[in-house]
Amino acid sequence: MLKFLLALSMGVFCVSPLQAAEITPVTKSCEPGAKQAQCERWVTDIKKAVELAYKGDHGAQVTVAFCLSTGCHGAVAIDKVASCSWHLVIANSGVATVLDASNLRNTCRPMTPAEKDQARASSRDLVQKIYKRPMVATDQM
Repeated sequence: MLKFLLALSMGVFCVSPLQAAEITPVTKSCEPGAKQAQCERWVTDIKKAVELAYKGDHGAQVTVAFCLSTGCHGAVAIDKVASCSWHLVIANSGVATVLDASNLRNTCRPMTPAEKDQARASSRDLVQKIYKRPMVATDQM
C-alpha cells in the first residue's frame, strides 16, 4: 500500500485496479513543538475517518479528501490524485452537496490529464467497493 501511494506521489500512473481500490492516506510522524498535539489529533482522526469512509460515511469521505489535499496540519502526506479520487467518490455517493461539487472542481481541475485519468480509475474502483455499483458519470473536472 505504501508503495502504491509513493508511486502516485512520484507521478507513476499505471496502477492495477486492486491497488487503486485501496486509497488510504499516509500519516506522518508529528514534529515536536507547539502544533504537535493538533497534528497527533489529526493522525488519530484520519485513521477513524478512513475506516468510516470505506463504509460510505459522507462526512468521513470529506475528511479523507480534505486531508489528502491539505495535509491536515502535517499529519498526512499530501496526495492530490488520491484527494481527487475521493472527491469523485463523494460526487457518486448520492448525498453530495454544492460544496462537495466545488471541492471536486477546485481539487481536480488543476491536475494534468494523466493525473485526472488515474483519479477516475481509482474512484471507479472505490465506488464499486464502497457502494457495490458502477460509477455514475459525474465528471466535473
